[in-house]
Amino acid sequence: MTVNNPLTLPYPWWYEIYQRIKLAPWWFSYKLGISKQALLQDKIIDLAVDIGLQDLWVKDVIKFAITEFSKKGLGPDYYGYHNIDHELEATYFTLLIADTLRSRLSKDDLYYLFFASLFHDFDPLKDFDRPNEDSVEWFLRNNKRIVKFAEYVNLNLDIVIAMIYRTAFPFTGSVKEHALNRMDELFTRAGIPKNDRRREHYMWLGWIVSIAERVAGYAMKDYSGCMEIAMKNAHALGWHPSIINREAVKYFKIMLEDEKDMLDLILSAVPAEYRERFYTNVNSFKEAYARELEVREMIRQGLIRFNIKVENSKDGGYYCSDSCINSLLRLHKLLPLPMRISDKQFVSTLKRSDTLLITLRKVVNGNNDVDASNDDGDNILGYSKGGPLELYRLRRGTRDENKGKRNTIYLEPISIDYPYWGVNGGHLLRYSFILEAKRRGYRFLTAYAHRSVIEERISKGEPIEVVCKYDPDRFDYYRYDLSKVDEGYLAREIEYMLKDSE
Repeated sequence: MTVNNPLTLPYPWWYEIYQRIKLAPWWFSYKLGISKQALLQDKIIDLAVDIGLQDLWVKDVIKFAITEFSKKGLGPDYYGYHNIDHELEATYFTLLIADTLRSRLSKDDLYYLFFASLFHDFDPLKDFDRPNEDSVEWFLRNNKRIVKFAEYVNLNLDIVIAMIYRTAFPFTGSVKEHALNRMDELFTRAGIPKNDRRREHYMWLGWIVSIAERVAGYAMKDYSGCMEIAMKNAHALGWHPSIINREAVKYFKIMLEDEKDMLDLILSAVPAEYRERFYTNVNSFKEAYARELEVREMIRQGLIRFNIKVENSKDGGYYCSDSCINSLLRLHKLLPLPMRISDKQFVSTLKRSDTLLITLRKVVNGNNDVDASNDDGDNILGYSKGGPLELYRLRRGTRDENKGKRNTIYLEPISIDYPYWGVNGGHLLRYSFILEAKRRGYRFLTAYAHRSVIEERISKGEPIEVVCKYDPDRFDYYRYDLSKVDEGYLAREIEYMLKDSE
């Protein structure tokens, strides 16, 4: 039986004690005000109070928001992008803008901007990561605490919700039409007559929130952090990684061209460091996409080809040199935080004889050919890695009946360097891992993957069953029956893909 969103299930009685012990270092840093979350919350509170919002009210609202998102499984162990961290970043960025534009805003406007930005994605039981404004409206209206928070500072919830509808993206076509129709109804409910300039004003405030929540992460993080955002968004939409850079360029183009005036206003209202970082990151995505296209052309021309190396060892010890380990660790850090194990555990498992590690190697044709059989880490483009299921702590809510039977190998998320997405590297690594796991005598392979990916594999006849479902991020746990694997077929597929890269 599958269970949707086990992250919302109650913890066992001992879990709170376990968490307190485990999170003790973070708790102390939080209480000292030096953790990322504490610093951002403190910045929001300080900025909100500085622009005239009530101190205790702001603190209570933020505490409530963090608690609710965490209770609904949208906290640190949630893989999707629209989580509490995103809400806090969007809120902080919106308040920065409001502070600069204060001369154009009323006191009520400041409250509306704060409230709408903090709850613009409040859709805790959503079916998928991207928020649905209709569901957000339902939850806001039916949560007594939120209604009381709004009433306490005389906010009209209809106006808040109308502003949130303006954050729908992309604001074109049927999405725009639905949002505008609902906003018109909400303004009427709020007692604002048609042709009243206040309607246009609140739509403008909603547009500020819309741009702020889309820009915040890309202006407040370095490029690696921005890539993590892009990967999470791709996951939420079920995209293949090969289109992330292309879609990111299109995403920024909408703001840079179609919403240029509002984007210029927003970026002129925030500190220069955020403005500069945003444009730097936009250029980085453009350069990454150009590099990706260049690599694909080199592969097409036969200037780059691939090889697969099983880094196995039966007598323990290191699987590869320090250079190899450093390259693997760098690739490991490309994975979004919720997907990857700790760096310490990652390195320690490289030294175990029961770890299965397969690397994707680059072979460059020309005067400086690289031997894909050597132990140099410089030519490693990606890896697939795993080991006995018993070595791993699964995502909260996952229960595997085979844990302890020593018959299952767990496949960690596969990592490939950005320029080599979409050129069969992932298929090579996954097929090679399945084949080698079968040869080592395992009965089952388990892993986490996006639901659409799992469904596609099942439709192609792969012997997969879904063990545990997670909504809304759809990062599900599945089991692969290795007893049904045709070794000859897999070996031929791997050989074909390797030849195709020549």
